[in-house]
Amino acid sequence: MNWSFLVSQILPTDFLIDCRSQTAYEEETIQGAYYFPFCKKAFGSDPESQKKLYGPLQSILAEVQTSQKNRIVVFDEGMGMYATRLTYLLRGMGFKETFVYGLKWPFEGTKTPGNLKKEYPNADKAKPIEGVVEKAFMEKNLTKLQIFDARTLEEYEGRLPRLTAPEEGTLCGRLPGAFLWDWRSLYDSEGNLIDKTMFKKRLGGFPFMSERATVVYDYNGSRSCLLALMLKEMSFIEVYTYQGSWFEWRKSSLPKQAVSIFGQKTATPAAPRVGGIDRKKT
Repeated sequence: MNWSFLVSQILPTDFLIDCRSQTAYEEETIQGAYYFPFCKKAFGSDPESQKKLYGPLQSILAEVQTSQKNRIVVFDEGMGMYATRLTYLLRGMGFKETFVYGLKWPFEGTKTPGNLKKEYPNADKAKPIEGVVEKAFMEKNLTKLQIFDARTLEEYEGRLPRLTAPEEGTLCGRLPGAFLWDWRSLYDSEGNLIDKTMFKKRLGGFPFMSERATVVYDYNGSRSCLLALMLKEMSFIEVYTYQGSWFEWRKSSLPKQAVSIFGQKTATPAAPRVGGIDRKKT
């Protein structure tokens, strides 16, 4: 475990957040752990969506301050997308002492049924979250950005609109110029994060420069945060996630690649390899 955003021990002074399913949380969680339903939702980057995201994040930090805890530790079944997403966002809100628990459930600790589920109101006004960009930023800088698509090959090639519960008639595709880095490849065969040496080796297969602005997106802003956290530790100067991701971009008139309608048969050409990851020509 050599990633600085991971911790291997839970302390009495930690503010704990459980990002597993609500059913799993209510059945059993670590004593004192909170549950925030908003972390499972998709958010666009329009002003109203930003208020819906910013309000709960702001309220969590107020809760932490009241509890006088030293750091926030977020967990789920493993080092998964919701734990890493919430960690990334809370760090972006300024609470840098936010970490992902680097062990897989079930882990040691006093267990109780979860009873600290909290739902918070939207913010009256949202402020920018560090490391998160909106659609307008993407549109303005599209040709200047290094873009990673953290979805699966099927989504990237325009065969699936999303990995889970795809709906017939939904638009498939990707952002122009994006390179695929399937977020699942960030884990080894046992479900642990690959180490920095392996990550750096794979990163070297992409024509990216650490001094250029890099944006990671997926379907709804959840899977991209893990890759963004890892890139930040590899001396990439400007790393962002696009909160609206394909969920928002597909509804716009902005340029897209590998476009198809899910449920309609389309011919998909073979994709050449770049950096060990499948990528179609752009």
